[in-house]
Amino acid sequence: MWRILLCFYCFIQFDLAFAQVNSNTAPPADRAASLIEAGQAFVQKRDYVNALKSFDQAKPLLEQQNDEYRLGRLLKQIGDLYAARSYFRQSAEHYRDAITLLRKTGQNDLVGDCLESLANINVNFGYSAQAITNYTRALAVKERLNDTKGMLQCHVMLSKLHFSDKNYELALSHNREAQKLAGKDWLAETNTAIQDGVILTFLGNIDQAEAALKKAAALVSKQNNPSSSIKLYSAMANLCLAKKDKTCARAYIDSAKTMMQATQAPELAIEALSQIAEIHKNNGDYAAAFDAMLWMDRYKDVFRTENIERISAEIREAAGAALREKEIESLNLSNRLKESQLSREKQSRLALLRESILMDSSLLAQKRLFAALENQSQLREIQLFKEKELSQSLSRENTLKQKLLNDERRNRNFLFLGLSAMILLGGVIYLQYRKQHKNNSIIQKQSAELAVLNREIHHRVKNNLQVISSMLDLQSQTLQDSSAKGVIKEAILRVQAMAFIHQNLYRDEAVNSVNMNEYIQILSDHLFKTYNINADKIQLHTQIEPLQLHTDTAIPLGMILNELISNALKYAFKNREHGSIWVVLKKNNQELLLQVKDDGVGVPPDFDPENTSSFGYEVIQAMAQKLRARLNINGNPGTDVQLLITKFKTTT
Repeated sequence: MWRILLCFYCFIQFDLAFAQVNSNTAPPADRAASLIEAGQAFVQKRDYVNALKSFDQAKPLLEQQNDEYRLGRLLKQIGDLYAARSYFRQSAEHYRDAITLLRKTGQNDLVGDCLESLANINVNFGYSAQAITNYTRALAVKERLNDTKGMLQCHVMLSKLHFSDKNYELALSHNREAQKLAGKDWLAETNTAIQDGVILTFLGNIDQAEAALKKAAALVSKQNNPSSSIKLYSAMANLCLAKKDKTCARAYIDSAKTMMQATQAPELAIEALSQIAEIHKNNGDYAAAFDAMLWMDRYKDVFRTENIERISAEIREAAGAALREKEIESLNLSNRLKESQLSREKQSRLALLRESILMDSSLLAQKRLFAALENQSQLREIQLFKEKELSQSLSRENTLKQKLLNDERRNRNFLFLGLSAMILLGGVIYLQYRKQHKNNSIIQKQSAELAVLNREIHHRVKNNLQVISSMLDLQSQTLQDSSAKGVIKEAILRVQAMAFIHQNLYRDEAVNSVNMNEYIQILSDHLFKTYNINADKIQLHTQIEPLQLHTDTAIPLGMILNELISNALKYAFKNREHGSIWVVLKKNNQELLLQVKDDGVGVPPDFDPENTSSFGYEVIQAMAQKLRARLNINGNPGTDVQLLITKFKTTT
């Protein structure tokens, strides 16, 4: 009996050891390091799609380990990749997050680089004030680190920005600091000398401007740099115009144009023509400024065509990479299914082996027991026979002993059968437990994979919407019609409103639940920045209940909010500097109340939302019908729009 129990115990220990070996996984820190190393290898190959994928997979592992040092560096790398692919909005978001962690962990050199990159993005979007702020902050960091090259770049950019804003004194101050830092950098020294002459010309210091440009001409003559020559010609033309010598100015401008045509560099031509147009405009020669702008538009078309071809190639490359990735995932899934089938077959063979061993052991024990009982019975019969020969008087006692022996034999058999049944029942229960435990593990794993897949889908949808928004933005730059630009701008805002929904979904654990308080805050901040609204003048007041809405309700609700807040920012405060907007979202009995109110000029008395030609109100009517909402508009005083929504779904 003890041998049977020992075999059963050994098989249990073998199963437990096998399960423990299969459950071992690499630590999250090692996996994060491997993913970052793989991403950097993709960056060296300029495979930015796979590099971003590796970095995105490493990011939650570092967050799980609370490794703020490496997480800050990783966020900066992701921002650099988005900037390299011209996805400036995503790049700016990662730079801001990286700055917080890098400053917290004392990596000030990378903080300065992030601030400078943010400032470059602000310049690309035309946000001059924000660019000046970020360059100033970056300059402070570079000065603490004694980074001469970084300080030089910040001073140069600040000088250009202040010059564009016609703050010539500040522009001259930063340019002089850049001259001090130029050192043996011939190109930087030449450009700062030319810029010094231009700024002094606009300040009216003609003698000092002539001296600065003579110094610049001497530096240009020692180099073979078309860019410096074109800038010098433009600066000399500006000086001639300041001296009222238009013939001299025209000669320098013609020389600059001739050199531009010879270099065949669109970006160089755009920069030079922009400077020439600015010179003509400041000197009142609007016809010449218009001519320079026409030339600049032609070079912009060339530059834009080259960029569109580059972006198209990147999109095709990304699509091919995504297709290859799906094929790899399909093969991996097939391999995992085969491994699962092999594992189940192995478990079945082990179970059959255990059952066979148990049955053999049980049969052997029964045979030994029967043999022992037979031997004992034979001895008893011999003894009884001898006792009968000795005395007939003991026959009754022998009969009684025989009965007792029979009872003992029956009880022993019953005990053995009961013990065998208990052992078999225990084995069956254990096998069922193991099977149920394995099934539960598979279900949990599939559930986790499904959740990750859903978040990945929302992430990709959000990225695709960002791509659409960027392409619409690029398209709007080619249009001359302001109304067409306005229509595309509104389309961009509608796409961004839906992108924020998917951004909220893939960041949260619940894949179909939207935090409306957070979403409305992000949407309103984006609209204020888009329409360049100062939050100190036009104030937004919100009263949002902590609601978690299903995507079927959140998406049309977001579209309605986008239209109402946009209308308030565009039309409610004309000829006014101050005002307020109120946004209310709360449950009212069995209905959901959405209210957007402002204290602006209101709507006309004869305004009818059902008969208006406004596309925005058509969107609002369509979304309201989808939500089965009643729309009420009160236009005096201000505009008060209320929707009582009867068809909505929450996830809390």
